[in-house]
Amino acid sequence: MYLAFRGGALLTRAIPLRVSYAVARAIGLLAYLAWPGGRRRCVANMARVTGGDEKAARRLARRSFGNYLVYLVDFVRFLRTDAAEVDRRVVWDGWSGLQAERRGNGIVFVTMHFGNWDLGAAILAQKGFPISVIADTFENGPVNRLVLGSREHLGMKVIAAERMGPGILRALRGNDVVAVLIDVPQATDGVEVEFFGERIAVPDGPARIALRAGSSVMAATLPRVDPWGDIVTVNVAPVPFTPTGNQEADVRGLTQAVFRQLEQFVRRDPSQWYIFRSLWVADLARAARP
Repeated sequence: MYLAFRGGALLTRAIPLRVSYAVARAIGLLAYLAWPGGRRRCVANMARVTGGDEKAARRLARRSFGNYLVYLVDFVRFLRTDAAEVDRRVVWDGWSGLQAERRGNGIVFVTMHFGNWDLGAAILAQKGFPISVIADTFENGPVNRLVLGSREHLGMKVIAAERMGPGILRALRGNDVVAVLIDVPQATDGVEVEFFGERIAVPDGPARIALRAGSSVMAATLPRVDPWGDIVTVNVAPVPFTPTGNQEADVRGLTQAVFRQLEQFVRRDPSQWYIFRSLWVADLARAARP
């Protein structure tokens, strides 16, 4: 696996970017056709976005598979990315306004498996934001060190997912920025909110920790500007919320406010959202039936 990562990083640098992307989109189409479970779940998810239009949902799902394989090309190339390349690839000019959101208790950036989210933390580090990211630990030690090192050399601090709570609190209390992914289905724990008109079950950790630390919360995505290029831009918006003092109600209310904003971002280009697992409560319930 380690050799595959290193070889992929070298290969994707050696051949033209558009060729890499073309191959990736072809493989994405094959994956769409060959993986019935993922295809079914992705289409069901996209049907929520399209308001039940199955034809449009299938079209978006096919594009999502292709875009995800393109993202994987970028992920492998990211292992050999430097600061100058990160700066070239992210086109946005709102950094001064974003800096003003750091008011002593840090910022929780809440994002999704959308566009090229890896570049978000990297560009924040390049722009002078002390940034911590939550990362799963790869079972393969050399691969884990490779991926970890690729992030740390760009200025990110990595918090292991299994130690997420204490690590995030320390970072926020130091006025750092923390980036978390929230579109992760929760079959049992978590919190239920409305998304595209129906209930979803998602992690409650980002809202719970932001409320505990008194942090600002921002919703963000990094959509690709050109399907055949590696440039991204930034969709970001503050998530205003006034706590009531009722902890559970506040966790649900803040999470709902986050998804209200993320819904607007997804609507702009749903094909850049990679969601191959059931997210909506109704679908999770059907999948759990014997």
